[in-house]
Amino acid sequence: MEILVKENNYKIDIEYKEDKKLRDYLLKNEEAKFLVITDENVFNLYEKRLKKIMNGLNYFIYKFPAGEKSKSMENYININKFLLENNFNRGDLIVAFGGGVVGDISGFVASTYLRGIDFISVPTTLLSMIDSSVGGKNGINFMNLKNQIGSFYFPKYVHIDYSFLESLDERNINNGLAEIFKYSVLKDKDFFDYLKSSKDLDYEKVIYKSLNIKLEFVKDDERDKGKRQKLNLGHTIGHGIESLSNYKLNHGESIGIGTIYMARASYKLGLAKDNFYKDLISAYENHKLPTHYDFDTEEILEILKHDKKIKNNLINVIIPVKIGEVINKKMDFNELRKLIELGKDDE
Repeated sequence: MEILVKENNYKIDIEYKEDKKLRDYLLKNEEAKFLVITDENVFNLYEKRLKKIMNGLNYFIYKFPAGEKSKSMENYININKFLLENNFNRGDLIVAFGGGVVGDISGFVASTYLRGIDFISVPTTLLSMIDSSVGGKNGINFMNLKNQIGSFYFPKYVHIDYSFLESLDERNINNGLAEIFKYSVLKDKDFFDYLKSSKDLDYEKVIYKSLNIKLEFVKDDERDKGKRQKLNLGHTIGHGIESLSNYKLNHGESIGIGTIYMARASYKLGLAKDNFYKDLISAYENHKLPTHYDFDTEEILEILKHDKKIKNNLINVIIPVKIGEVINKKMDFNELRKLIELGKDDE
Protein backbone atom coordinates (compact mmCIF):
# COMPACT_ATOMS: atom_id res chain seq x y z
CA MET A 1 0.00 0.00 0.00
CA GLU A 2 1.08 3.57 -0.50
CA ILE A 3 -0.10 6.98 0.59
CA LEU A 4 0.83 10.14 -1.31
CA VAL A 5 1.03 13.23 0.89
CA LYS A 6 0.64 15.84 -1.84
CA GLU A 7 0.58 18.81 0.53
CA ASN A 8 4.10 18.10 1.76
CA ASN A 9 5.45 16.26 -1.28
CA TYR A 10 6.38 12.87 0.11
CA LYS A 11 5.26 9.26 -0.18
CA ILE A 12 4.58 6.62 2.48
CA ASP A 13 5.01 2.98 1.52
CA ILE A 14 3.45 0.33 3.78
CA GLU A 15 5.10 -3.02 3.08
CA TYR A 16 6.02 -6.38 4.57
CA LYS A 17 9.62 -7.60 4.18
CA GLU A 18 10.19 -5.29 1.23
CA ASP A 19 13.73 -3.95 1.76
CA LYS A 20 14.28 -3.76 -2.00
CA LYS A 21 11.80 -0.88 -2.33
CA LEU A 22 13.69 1.08 0.35
CA ARG A 23 17.03 0.27 -1.26
CA ASP A 24 15.74 1.34 -4.69
CA TYR A 25 14.79 4.71 -3.22
CA LEU A 26 18.20 5.14 -1.60
CA LEU A 27 19.95 4.24 -4.87
CA LYS A 28 18.26 7.23 -6.53
CA ASN A 29 20.65 9.27 -4.35
CA GLU A 30 23.70 7.02 -4.72
CA GLU A 31 26.07 9.99 -5.12
CA ALA A 32 25.10 11.27 -1.67
CA LYS A 33 26.45 10.45 1.75
CA PHE A 34 23.99 8.93 4.22
CA LEU A 35 23.95 9.15 7.99
CA VAL A 36 21.87 6.34 9.47
CA ILE A 37 20.74 7.38 12.95
CA THR A 38 19.57 4.53 15.17
CA ASP A 39 19.66 3.27 18.74
CA GLU A 40 21.71 0.42 20.13
CA ASN A 41 18.75 -1.95 20.55
CA VAL A 42 17.55 -1.56 16.97
CA PHE A 43 21.11 -1.78 15.63
CA ASN A 44 21.79 -4.98 17.57
CA LEU A 45 18.60 -6.54 16.22
CA TYR A 46 18.95 -5.43 12.62
CA GLU A 47 22.65 -4.82 11.95
CA LYS A 48 22.84 -7.39 9.14
CA ARG A 49 19.60 -6.28 7.54
CA LEU A 50 20.57 -2.62 7.76
CA LYS A 51 24.00 -3.18 6.25
CA LYS A 52 22.47 -5.18 3.42
CA ILE A 53 20.06 -2.33 2.68
CA MET A 54 22.92 0.21 2.70
CA ASN A 55 25.46 -2.00 0.87
CA GLY A 56 27.45 -0.12 -1.79
CA LEU A 57 26.29 3.30 -0.61
CA ASN A 58 28.51 5.84 1.12
CA TYR A 59 27.06 5.65 4.60
CA PHE A 60 27.88 6.21 8.26
CA ILE A 61 26.02 4.89 11.31
CA TYR A 62 25.42 6.95 14.43
CA LYS A 63 23.85 5.08 17.34
CA PHE A 64 22.96 6.01 20.91
CA PRO A 65 21.41 4.22 23.93
CA ALA A 66 17.75 3.31 23.51
CA GLY A 67 15.18 5.26 25.49
CA GLU A 68 13.50 8.63 25.90
CA LYS A 69 16.49 10.11 27.75
CA SER A 70 18.52 9.95 24.53
CA LYS A 71 16.24 12.58 22.99
CA SER A 72 18.52 15.18 24.51
CA MET A 73 20.39 18.37 23.70
CA GLU A 74 23.64 16.48 24.22
CA ASN A 75 22.79 13.92 21.54
CA TYR A 76 21.53 16.66 19.22
CA ILE A 77 24.88 18.48 19.51
CA ASN A 78 26.90 15.29 19.09
CA ILE A 79 25.05 14.30 15.90
CA ASN A 80 25.62 17.76 14.45
CA LYS A 81 29.32 17.47 15.29
CA PHE A 82 29.44 14.10 13.54
CA LEU A 83 27.81 15.55 10.41
CA LEU A 84 30.23 18.46 10.38
CA GLU A 85 33.33 16.35 10.99
CA ASN A 86 32.34 14.06 8.12
CA ASN A 87 31.65 16.95 5.73
CA PHE A 88 27.95 16.36 5.17
CA ASN A 89 26.38 18.95 2.88
CA ARG A 90 22.92 19.82 1.62
CA GLY A 91 23.03 17.10 -1.02
CA ASP A 92 23.42 14.41 1.63
CA LEU A 93 20.71 12.60 3.59
CA ILE A 94 19.82 11.37 7.06
CA VAL A 95 18.07 8.03 7.49
CA ALA A 96 16.10 7.69 10.73
CA PHE A 97 16.10 3.94 11.44
CA GLY A 98 14.26 3.21 14.66
CA GLY A 99 11.35 4.20 16.86
CA GLY A 100 9.95 7.56 17.91
CA VAL A 101 13.03 8.77 19.78
CA VAL A 102 15.23 8.12 16.75
CA GLY A 103 12.69 9.71 14.41
CA ASP A 104 12.16 12.83 16.51
CA ILE A 105 15.82 13.67 17.01
CA SER A 106 16.77 12.72 13.44
CA GLY A 107 14.10 15.00 11.99
CA PHE A 108 15.15 17.84 14.26
CA VAL A 109 18.79 17.47 13.26
CA ALA A 110 17.80 17.33 9.58
CA SER A 111 15.67 20.46 9.92
CA THR A 112 18.46 22.54 11.45
CA TYR A 113 21.78 21.26 10.06
CA LEU A 114 22.77 23.69 7.27
CA ARG A 115 19.24 25.11 7.69
CA GLY A 116 17.81 21.84 6.43
CA ILE A 117 18.90 18.66 4.68
CA ASP A 118 16.71 15.80 3.47
CA PHE A 119 15.81 12.86 5.66
CA ILE A 120 14.12 9.51 5.21
CA SER A 121 12.06 7.84 7.91
CA VAL A 122 12.22 4.07 8.45
CA PRO A 123 10.13 3.51 11.61
CA THR A 124 10.60 0.20 13.43
CA THR A 125 7.93 0.41 16.17
CA LEU A 126 4.16 0.48 15.84
CA LEU A 127 3.95 3.88 17.54
CA SER A 128 6.46 5.50 15.22
CA MET A 129 4.83 3.89 12.18
CA ILE A 130 1.45 5.46 12.89
CA ASP A 131 2.51 8.67 14.63
CA SER A 132 5.91 10.29 14.72
CA SER A 133 7.08 9.16 11.26
CA VAL A 134 4.46 11.42 9.64
CA GLY A 135 3.11 14.86 10.37
CA GLY A 136 6.43 16.69 10.40
CA LYS A 137 6.85 17.22 14.16
CA ASN A 138 10.42 16.74 15.37
CA GLY A 139 12.19 17.61 18.59
CA ILE A 140 14.06 16.84 21.75
CA ASN A 141 13.22 16.90 25.44
CA PHE A 142 14.64 19.70 27.57
CA MET A 143 14.75 20.12 31.35
CA ASN A 144 12.55 17.02 31.73
CA LEU A 145 9.88 18.54 29.49
CA LYS A 146 8.66 16.51 26.54
CA ASN A 147 9.47 17.90 23.06
CA GLN A 148 10.20 21.34 24.50
CA ILE A 149 12.54 22.23 21.62
CA GLY A 150 11.74 21.21 18.07
CA SER A 151 10.62 22.02 14.55
CA PHE A 152 8.10 21.27 11.84
CA TYR A 153 9.93 19.52 9.00
CA PHE A 154 8.75 16.74 6.70
CA PRO A 155 10.63 13.67 5.47
CA LYS A 156 11.27 13.09 1.79
CA TYR A 157 10.10 9.50 2.06
CA VAL A 158 8.65 7.17 4.70
CA HIS A 159 9.20 3.42 4.40
CA ILE A 160 6.99 1.45 6.81
CA ASP A 161 7.80 -2.27 6.91
CA TYR A 162 5.63 -3.93 9.52
CA SER A 163 7.85 -7.02 9.61
CA PHE A 164 9.88 -5.00 12.13
CA LEU A 165 6.99 -5.42 14.56
CA GLU A 166 7.86 -9.11 14.91
CA SER A 167 10.78 -8.16 17.17
CA LEU A 168 8.62 -6.12 19.58
CA ASP A 169 7.28 -7.37 22.88
CA GLU A 170 3.64 -6.95 23.87
CA ARG A 171 4.24 -3.74 25.79
CA ASN A 172 5.87 -2.03 22.81
CA ILE A 173 3.06 -3.14 20.51
CA ASN A 174 0.56 -1.75 23.01
CA ASN A 175 2.48 1.52 23.13
CA GLY A 176 1.44 2.06 19.51
CA LEU A 177 -2.00 0.55 20.00
CA ALA A 178 -2.92 3.21 22.56
CA GLU A 179 -2.23 5.91 19.96
CA ILE A 180 -4.26 3.96 17.39
CA PHE A 181 -7.17 3.88 19.82
CA LYS A 182 -6.82 7.66 20.03
CA TYR A 183 -7.35 7.97 16.27
CA SER A 184 -10.52 5.87 16.51
CA VAL A 185 -11.87 8.04 19.34
CA LEU A 186 -11.16 11.12 17.24
CA LYS A 187 -12.87 10.02 14.09
CA ASP A 188 -14.18 6.48 13.64
CA LYS A 189 -16.37 4.39 15.95
CA ASP A 190 -16.31 1.40 13.57
CA PHE A 191 -12.53 1.45 13.78
CA PHE A 192 -12.77 1.59 17.58
CA ASP A 193 -15.10 -1.43 17.63
CA TYR A 194 -12.68 -3.37 15.42
CA LEU A 195 -9.73 -2.52 17.68
CA LYS A 196 -11.67 -3.33 20.85
CA SER A 197 -12.81 -6.76 19.71
CA SER A 198 -9.85 -7.97 17.65
CA LYS A 199 -6.95 -9.82 19.22
CA ASP A 200 -5.06 -10.51 15.97
CA LEU A 201 -4.86 -7.15 14.26
CA ASP A 202 -4.36 -6.75 10.51
CA TYR A 203 -1.37 -4.41 10.80
CA GLU A 204 -1.44 -3.28 7.19
CA LYS A 205 -5.08 -2.23 7.59
CA VAL A 206 -4.52 -0.65 11.01
CA ILE A 207 -1.46 1.34 9.91
CA TYR A 208 -3.11 2.52 6.69
CA LYS A 209 -6.31 3.57 8.51
CA SER A 210 -4.42 5.33 11.32
CA LEU A 211 -2.22 7.30 8.95
CA ASN A 212 -5.15 8.43 6.84
CA ILE A 213 -6.95 9.70 9.94
CA LYS A 214 -3.83 11.50 11.14
CA LEU A 215 -3.11 13.04 7.74
CA GLU A 216 -6.68 14.30 7.50
CA PHE A 217 -6.04 16.41 10.62
CA VAL A 218 -2.54 17.46 9.53
CA LYS A 219 -3.62 18.52 6.03
CA ASP A 220 -3.65 22.32 5.64
CA ASP A 221 -2.61 22.74 9.29
CA GLU A 222 0.97 21.55 9.42
CA ARG A 223 1.93 24.07 12.14
CA ASP A 224 -0.74 23.02 14.60
CA LYS A 225 -2.90 26.16 14.60
CA GLY A 226 -6.33 24.65 13.98
CA LYS A 227 -7.83 21.22 13.35
CA ARG A 228 -4.49 19.44 13.86
CA GLN A 229 -4.71 20.35 17.55
CA LYS A 230 -7.33 17.62 17.94
CA LEU A 231 -4.53 15.08 17.54
CA ASN A 232 -3.49 16.21 21.04
CA LEU A 233 -6.36 14.22 22.54
CA GLY A 234 -5.03 12.71 25.76
CA HIS A 235 -1.70 14.51 25.41
CA THR A 236 -2.18 17.39 27.86
CA ILE A 237 -2.49 15.10 30.87
CA GLY A 238 -0.59 12.30 29.13
CA HIS A 239 2.66 14.22 28.65
CA GLY A 240 2.47 15.30 32.29
CA ILE A 241 2.00 11.69 33.40
CA GLU A 242 4.90 10.59 31.22
CA SER A 243 7.17 13.20 32.81
CA LEU A 244 5.98 12.50 36.38
CA SER A 245 6.66 8.79 35.92
CA ASN A 246 10.20 9.72 34.84
CA TYR A 247 9.36 7.90 31.58
CA LYS A 248 8.68 4.60 33.36
CA LEU A 249 5.31 4.83 31.62
CA ASN A 250 5.83 5.04 27.88
CA HIS A 251 4.21 7.54 25.55
CA GLY A 252 1.29 5.41 24.42
CA GLU A 253 0.44 4.25 27.93
CA SER A 254 0.46 7.84 29.19
CA ILE A 255 -1.66 9.15 26.31
CA GLY A 256 -4.12 6.30 26.80
CA ILE A 257 -4.58 7.15 30.47
CA GLY A 258 -4.91 10.83 29.56
CA THR A 259 -7.65 9.99 27.05
CA ILE A 260 -9.61 7.98 29.63
CA TYR A 261 -9.35 10.83 32.17
CA MET A 262 -10.60 13.36 29.61
CA ALA A 263 -13.49 11.08 28.66
CA ARG A 264 -14.48 10.59 32.32
CA ALA A 265 -14.34 14.34 32.96
CA SER A 266 -16.37 14.96 29.81
CA TYR A 267 -19.16 12.71 31.08
CA LYS A 268 -19.15 14.29 34.56
CA LEU A 269 -19.33 17.77 33.05
CA GLY A 270 -22.29 16.78 30.91
CA LEU A 271 -20.40 17.31 27.66
CA ALA A 272 -20.71 13.60 26.86
CA LYS A 273 -24.22 12.13 26.83
CA ASP A 274 -23.14 8.70 28.00
CA ASN A 275 -20.33 7.20 30.03
CA PHE A 276 -18.37 5.93 27.03
CA TYR A 277 -15.17 6.22 29.06
CA LYS A 278 -16.09 2.81 30.44
CA ASP A 279 -15.90 1.44 26.89
CA LEU A 280 -12.39 2.88 26.66
CA ILE A 281 -11.38 1.24 29.94
CA SER A 282 -12.77 -2.10 28.79
CA ALA A 283 -11.01 -1.86 25.41
CA TYR A 284 -7.70 -0.92 26.99
CA GLU A 285 -7.94 -3.70 29.54
CA ASN A 286 -8.64 -6.20 26.73
CA HIS A 287 -5.24 -5.27 25.31
CA LYS A 288 -3.48 -5.11 28.69
CA LEU A 289 -3.05 -1.35 28.58
CA PRO A 290 -2.94 0.63 31.86
CA THR A 291 -6.02 2.68 32.61
CA HIS A 292 -4.97 4.56 35.76
CA TYR A 293 -2.01 6.45 37.21
CA ASP A 294 -1.87 8.15 40.61
CA PHE A 295 -0.43 11.65 40.66
CA ASP A 296 -0.69 14.89 42.58
CA THR A 297 -2.75 17.39 40.58
CA GLU A 298 -0.59 20.36 41.63
CA GLU A 299 2.55 18.55 40.45
CA ILE A 300 1.09 17.87 37.03
CA LEU A 301 -0.20 21.45 36.75
CA GLU A 302 3.34 22.69 37.39
CA ILE A 303 4.56 20.63 34.43
CA LEU A 304 1.64 21.75 32.26
CA LYS A 305 2.55 25.42 32.77
CA HIS A 306 5.23 24.78 30.14
CA ASP A 307 2.79 23.18 27.69
CA LYS A 308 3.24 24.35 24.09
CA LYS A 309 -0.53 24.80 23.71
CA ILE A 310 -0.71 27.73 26.17
CA LYS A 311 -1.62 31.12 24.73
CA ASN A 312 -2.71 34.18 26.71
CA ASN A 313 -2.64 32.07 29.89
CA LEU A 314 -5.23 29.72 28.41
CA ILE A 315 -4.53 26.11 27.49
CA ASN A 316 -6.30 24.37 24.64
CA VAL A 317 -7.63 20.99 25.78
CA ILE A 318 -9.18 18.35 23.52
CA ILE A 319 -12.22 16.71 25.10
CA PRO A 320 -14.00 13.66 23.66
CA VAL A 321 -17.80 13.87 23.69
CA LYS A 322 -18.37 10.43 22.17
CA ILE A 323 -16.34 7.83 20.33
CA GLY A 324 -15.70 9.46 16.99
CA GLU A 325 -16.09 13.11 18.07
CA VAL A 326 -14.03 15.57 20.11
CA ILE A 327 -14.22 19.28 20.87
CA ASN A 328 -11.65 22.01 21.61
CA LYS A 329 -11.99 23.88 24.87
CA LYS A 330 -9.76 26.75 25.98
CA MET A 331 -9.50 27.07 29.74
CA ASP A 332 -7.47 28.69 32.48
CA PHE A 333 -5.56 26.64 35.02
CA ASN A 334 -8.33 26.72 37.63
CA GLU A 335 -10.67 25.12 35.09
CA LEU A 336 -7.97 22.65 34.11
CA ARG A 337 -7.46 21.71 37.77
CA LYS A 338 -11.19 20.91 38.05
CA LEU A 339 -11.08 18.92 34.80
CA ILE A 340 -8.12 16.84 35.98
CA GLU A 341 -9.75 16.14 39.35
CA LEU A 342 -12.95 15.00 37.65
CA GLY A 343 -10.94 12.79 35.32
CA LYS A 344 -8.96 11.17 38.12
CA ASP A 345 -11.90 10.41 40.37
CA ASP A 346 -13.57 7.15 39.37
CA GLU A 347 -16.75 7.21 41.42
